[in-house]
Amino acid sequence: MSSTPPDWFTRAVNAPVESRYVEVEGTPIHYLAWNPGDTHKPGLLFAHGFRAHARWWSFIAPFFLGRFRVAALDFAGMGDSGARPEYRTTLFAADILGVIKHAGFGKATLVGHSFGGGCTLVTCHRHSEHIERAVIIDSYLPLPEIELRDPRPPDQRAKRIYPTREAALARFRLIPEQNRAAPYVLDYVAQHSIKQVEGGWTWKFHEDYKFVRRPIAEEAQLVGAALSGLRMPMTYIYGDHSAAIAREHALAIVKRVPNGHGPVAIPESHHHVMLDQPLSLVSALRATLY
Repeated sequence: MSSTPPDWFTRAVNAPVESRYVEVEGTPIHYLAWNPGDTHKPGLLFAHGFRAHARWWSFIAPFFLGRFRVAALDFAGMGDSGARPEYRTTLFAADILGVIKHAGFGKATLVGHSFGGGCTLVTCHRHSEHIERAVIIDSYLPLPEIELRDPRPPDQRAKRIYPTREAALARFRLIPEQNRAAPYVLDYVAQHSIKQVEGGWTWKFHEDYKFVRRPIAEEAQLVGAALSGLRMPMTYIYGDHSAAIAREHALAIVKRVPNGHGPVAIPESHHHVMLDQPLSLVSALRATLY
């Protein structure tokens, strides 16, 4: 899984960035801050999907440094953040809020992908005074008017330990699967998804996820109410070949939001939009945020 990356990708991932931590609800939350000294610029915070990490945005975030002060977080139990005994969306929203405050953003624009999009919605609903606007990317948000399924991540099974770094990298997979991402993108993401432990190498995400869940029908009612109660602008972006979201569902999400925009379909992209169409996603985000 290797190829020579193009110049734009190399420049982006080599952009200077600081690694920072803030304690949220007793848990160290890690985030990346690209240009923290640009305090005159508004804040822009990227939130990753389930089992992912802040480095999924390393080849996207630097394109926004001219206009924003940019950061990306690792949710609790993922990336380089600490673990919790149990997980709930309100605590993930607290992670986002903690980074916004620690980074000195005041009010921030949030961009959340998949699982991170759901956490973005909860943050906008519960902490609206800290959010300027939001962009949600290819997130399955259950609604009463849409046929319901339960895409929420299951509790984790024990992680496998691989004898070598190379063996772990060879087992890197996307969920849901897609084969359109460039090899150099997958290489980069995979390299930042593993850690060395006793006996070998394994994934960074917490292996003992215990989610506090509501029934999916109750969740749909709450999501619908949260969307309808948003007062900041919200744009919905999705992959036009996504396995997670259909256009009709994306339209229903936008229709719920009083100041909703889109949905914007990224051509020839799947669920992991930033992996298979990164520059198209940058263009869509620029058109939305500039």
